[in-house]
Order: sequence, then structure tokens, then C-alpha cells
Amino acid sequence: MASQTAATKSKESSFPVAVPVRKESHAIKERANDEVARRAYSLYLASGSSDGQDLDHWLRAESEILTRVPDVRESASGYTVNVPLQGFSPEQIQVAVDENGAIIAANKTQAGEKQAGSDWSSEESVFLVANWPGVVDPSSATALVKADGLTLTVKRTDSAKAAQP
Repeated sequence: MASQTAATKSKESSFPVAVPVRKESHAIKERANDEVARRAYSLYLASGSSDGQDLDHWLRAESEILTRVPDVRESASGYTVNVPLQGFSPEQIQVAVDENGAIIAANKTQAGEKQAGSDWSSEESVFLVANWPGVVDPSSATALVKADGLTLTVKRTDSAKAAQP
């Protein structure tokens, strides 16, 4: 498993957050896709299971589940995104980076009270998607978690730098 661990900091202490490289990013993308598929199916059921609206259901589910990162900042050497992830610990955050973009997944499961002899839990998941303006080197990615969110930085490839005017 190829991954890079970036130092992360909170107000009180440091934690490592793994920044997966290509192979591991597939699992995070698959999890996001599964969430979108589940939501699209529930929209299909809610519409009376009528055929012919599958694309509409998928696009609506995607817009509800995936949040596009609106601000990708460019520097001389690469790109940076800052995303708010209050309420999530570094252990609950996964970051996947490939040449064209990144997906940040934060997942929190909260145990509920026992009711009628069974436990219930609720899950809060956030999927943030960033698209790089140019090709990047995934192995250069670093993630820093602070109290106000996550900062992800990645360097452009040499060929992408050469193409810049």
C-alpha cells in the first residue's frame, strides 16, 4: 500500500493523517459512489419507482452527497485547498489524491441510546471533491488538520509547470 503520512495538528496535539496515493484512492471513491447510488435509489423509490428518471435521480443524489470544493488556490509550485471539517477528528478523515483531483471523506458514527434492547447508531459522512486545474504529483500531497478544518497541498508535475506561461 503506497501512502504518504502528513503531519497534522490540532490545537492541543499532532496526529498523522494518511494521504493515500492512487491505489488507495479507489476505496474512498467507491465509498462515495456507493453513497450516491444509495441516495439515487431512495429517490427512485420516493418517485413511485417510475422508470426513465435514473439520470435525474443520480445527478440529484450526487449534488446532495458530493460537495465540490469551490476554491482551489494556485501557487508557483502547486495547488492548495482549505475545507471546513469542524467536529471531525483527524482519525475520521481520509484524503485521496490522484493526478487530476482529490476526494476528502470524513465519517463519524455516533452511538445512540439503547431502545427495546437494541443499540442504534447514526452516521455522518461528508465527501468533498476538488479538481486540480493541472496535473499534479499525488505523492507530494500533504494534509494539515487544524481546529477550523483541513488544508491539502499538492505539487504540480514538472510537465505541468513547463506548460505554464
